[in-house]
Order: sequence, then C-alpha cells, then structure tokens
Amino acid sequence: MSGRTLLVIAAMLVSTLSAFARRPPKTPIDDFERMSPEQRQRALNRLPPAQRTKLEERLQRFRQLPPEQQGALRNLYNRLHELPPNQQESVRKAINRFSDQAPKRQQAMRDELRSMGALPAPDREARMASREFRQNFSRREQGIVRDMLPLLPSR
Repeated sequence: MSGRTLLVIAAMLVSTLSAFARRPPKTPIDDFERMSPEQRQRALNRLPPAQRTKLEERLQRFRQLPPEQQGALRNLYNRLHELPPNQQESVRKAINRFSDQAPKRQQAMRDELRSMGALPAPDREARMASREFRQNFSRREQGIVRDMLPLLPSR
C-alpha cells in the first residue's frame, strides 16, 4: 500500500473516528475495535450513509495492512493527537493537500520528509530555508512539507 494511501487513511480515520477517542495512546481505531458488534453497529448507524461507507472501506483496508503498517498509522495518529488543536488542523489540511498532488510530487515530498525526520529541528528549519529546497518544491509543496513536520519524531 502506498504512503499516500496510508496518509489518506490516517487522515480520514482521525477525522471520522475522533468522536470515539478517549485518551492517548489508544487510537479511535483501537476503541472501535474493542466495541462489541452491537456498539460498533450503533456507532456506524449514527453516521451519514456516505460517510459510513467510506469509514467501513477504510477500516477494512486498515485491517488488511500488515501489523507494522498498522503500527505506523497508530504512531502517526498518536503524534497528531499530541499536537495542539490548531496544529492538528494544519496537519490534516496538509495531508489533504498532499493527497491532491501528482504521485511523483508526493514521492518527492515523502522522500524529503523522511530525510528531515533524521534531522534535529534547527537543521530541518535550515533545510527548508535552503535554496535547494526552494528550487525543488513549489510554494504549495513547501507549505505541505512545513505543515507536516510536526508529525516527524522529535530529534
């Protein structure tokens, strides 16, 4: 499964299931999976039909992921959940903007984020201010990368 798909699934699950979240490090998915079948059905019945269908499809895709990818999505959710609400919203919007980009540009941004993930915060800022970064990414892409930085592990 592509990184884009993982990001889209994470964003949708975070936004759709946030009502079921109780406290970190449990995720809404964990809470949903721990519900009895009747509780799950009641929760799904409260959603509008289109949203319910999307959620069911995403849950099914999530369940089919290998355990390490499920764990990566849970970690992503937990890092997002730890951010202040305004940053959470910025990250969600960045994920949506990311998913609208061409696959080659998504891969370029994913590669950049992976590289930045290994850097301490001051070096990340220096990288984003570099001429190379500004030449390799459009302003929109720069904004996406910048807004997604809070999801990277702290260094």
